[in-house]
Amino acid sequence: MLIIDEKIIELDDLADQVAAAFMSLAVVTDFKARKLAFESDAELQQKLQTLEENRAYITYRPEIRVLQQEILMTDTIYQLKIAENDVQSVLSELAKAISGVISDAIVVDENVPLKKGGHHGKHHH
Repeated sequence: MLIIDEKIIELDDLADQVAAAFMSLAVVTDFKARKLAFESDAELQQKLQTLEENRAYITYRPEIRVLQQEILMTDTIYQLKIAENDVQSVLSELAKAISGVISDAIVVDENVPLKKGGHHGKHHH
Protein backbone atom coordinates (compact mmCIF):
# COMPACT_ATOMS: atom_id res chain seq x y z
CA MET A 1 0.00 0.00 0.00
CA LEU A 2 2.88 2.35 0.73
CA ILE A 3 4.15 2.05 -2.88
CA ILE A 4 0.75 3.04 -4.27
CA ASP A 5 0.61 6.04 -1.93
CA GLU A 6 4.09 7.15 -3.04
CA LYS A 7 3.05 6.82 -6.70
CA ILE A 8 -0.10 8.86 -6.07
CA ILE A 9 1.96 11.57 -4.37
CA GLU A 10 4.43 11.50 -7.28
CA LEU A 11 1.58 11.80 -9.81
CA ASP A 12 0.07 14.65 -7.80
CA ASP A 13 3.41 16.47 -7.83
CA LEU A 14 3.75 15.90 -11.58
CA ALA A 15 0.21 17.19 -12.12
CA ASP A 16 1.14 20.35 -10.19
CA GLN A 17 4.20 20.78 -12.42
CA VAL A 18 2.14 20.34 -15.59
CA ALA A 19 -0.45 22.82 -14.30
CA ALA A 20 2.25 25.38 -13.45
CA ALA A 21 3.84 24.96 -16.89
CA PHE A 22 0.43 25.26 -18.54
CA MET A 23 -0.34 28.48 -16.65
CA SER A 24 2.88 30.00 -17.94
CA LEU A 25 2.03 29.39 -21.61
CA ALA A 26 1.56 32.48 -23.78
CA VAL A 27 -1.94 31.32 -24.74
CA VAL A 28 -2.98 31.26 -21.06
CA THR A 29 -1.34 34.60 -20.36
CA ASP A 30 -3.24 36.06 -23.32
CA PHE A 31 -6.49 34.56 -22.04
CA LYS A 32 -5.96 36.05 -18.58
CA ALA A 33 -5.29 39.47 -20.13
CA ARG A 34 -8.43 39.22 -22.30
CA LYS A 35 -10.49 38.15 -19.29
CA LEU A 36 -9.18 41.10 -17.28
CA ALA A 37 -10.05 43.45 -20.17
CA PHE A 38 -13.57 41.95 -20.26
CA GLU A 39 -14.02 42.30 -16.49
CA SER A 40 -12.58 45.84 -16.51
CA ASP A 41 -14.83 47.15 -19.30
CA ALA A 42 -17.33 49.08 -17.15
CA GLU A 43 -19.61 49.93 -20.08
CA LEU A 44 -19.77 46.31 -21.23
CA GLN A 45 -20.37 45.09 -17.68
CA GLN A 46 -23.25 47.55 -17.31
CA LYS A 47 -24.78 46.32 -20.58
CA LEU A 48 -24.40 42.72 -19.40
CA GLN A 49 -26.10 43.57 -16.13
CA THR A 50 -28.97 45.26 -17.97
CA LEU A 51 -29.31 42.23 -20.25
CA GLU A 52 -29.29 39.82 -17.31
CA GLU A 53 -31.90 41.86 -15.42
CA ASN A 54 -34.18 41.85 -18.48
CA ARG A 55 -33.49 38.37 -19.86
CA ALA A 56 -37.01 37.17 -18.99
CA TYR A 57 -38.45 39.90 -21.24
CA ILE A 58 -36.20 39.34 -24.27
CA THR A 59 -39.07 37.84 -26.27
CA TYR A 60 -41.29 40.88 -25.68
CA ARG A 61 -38.75 43.70 -25.77
CA PRO A 62 -36.92 44.10 -29.07
CA GLU A 63 -34.47 46.57 -27.52
CA ILE A 64 -33.24 43.79 -25.22
CA ARG A 65 -32.64 41.52 -28.24
CA VAL A 66 -30.74 44.37 -29.88
CA LEU A 67 -28.70 44.86 -26.71
CA GLN A 68 -27.89 41.14 -26.61
CA GLN A 69 -26.73 41.20 -30.24
CA GLU A 70 -24.68 44.34 -29.61
CA ILE A 71 -22.99 42.69 -26.62
CA LEU A 72 -22.23 39.52 -28.58
CA MET A 73 -20.63 41.53 -31.35
CA THR A 74 -18.26 43.56 -29.16
CA ASP A 75 -14.58 43.13 -29.88
CA THR A 76 -13.84 42.58 -26.18
CA ILE A 77 -16.12 39.54 -26.04
CA TYR A 78 -14.92 38.27 -29.41
CA GLN A 79 -11.29 38.48 -28.30
CA LEU A 80 -12.13 36.71 -25.02
CA LYS A 81 -13.92 33.91 -26.91
CA ILE A 82 -10.95 33.51 -29.26
CA ALA A 83 -8.60 33.33 -26.25
CA GLU A 84 -10.88 30.74 -24.59
CA ASN A 85 -10.89 28.76 -27.83
CA ASP A 86 -7.10 28.86 -27.99
CA VAL A 87 -6.77 27.63 -24.39
CA GLN A 88 -9.29 24.85 -25.10
CA SER A 89 -7.26 23.78 -28.15
CA VAL A 90 -4.08 23.53 -26.10
CA LEU A 91 -5.93 21.63 -23.36
CA SER A 92 -7.29 19.22 -25.97
CA GLU A 93 -3.81 18.63 -27.37
CA LEU A 94 -2.48 17.98 -23.86
CA ALA A 95 -5.32 15.56 -23.13
CA LYS A 96 -4.70 13.75 -26.44
CA ALA A 97 -0.99 13.47 -25.65
CA ILE A 98 -1.72 12.01 -22.21
CA SER A 99 -4.45 9.65 -23.43
CA GLY A 100 -2.28 8.56 -26.38
CA VAL A 101 0.33 7.28 -23.96
CA ILE A 102 -2.35 5.04 -22.44
CA SER A 103 -4.20 3.94 -25.59
CA ASP A 104 -4.95 5.21 -29.09
CA ALA A 105 -8.53 4.03 -28.51
CA ILE A 106 -9.21 6.77 -25.95
CA VAL A 107 -11.10 9.61 -27.60
CA VAL A 108 -10.64 13.17 -26.41
CA ASP A 109 -13.63 15.45 -26.93
CA GLU A 110 -12.36 18.55 -28.69
CA ASN A 111 -15.11 20.98 -27.80
CA VAL A 112 -13.54 23.88 -29.67
CA PRO A 113 -16.42 25.93 -31.09
CA LEU A 114 -14.33 28.35 -33.13
CA LYS A 115 -11.91 25.78 -34.55
CA LYS A 116 -13.17 26.42 -38.07
CA GLY A 117 -13.77 30.14 -37.52
CA GLY A 118 -16.45 32.13 -35.75
CA HIS A 119 -18.94 34.75 -36.83
CA HIS A 120 -16.08 37.22 -37.30
CA GLY A 121 -14.36 34.98 -39.82
CA LYS A 122 -11.63 32.41 -39.57
CA HIS A 123 -9.26 32.50 -36.62
CA HIS A 124 -5.68 31.41 -37.06
CA HIS A 125 -3.12 30.94 -34.32
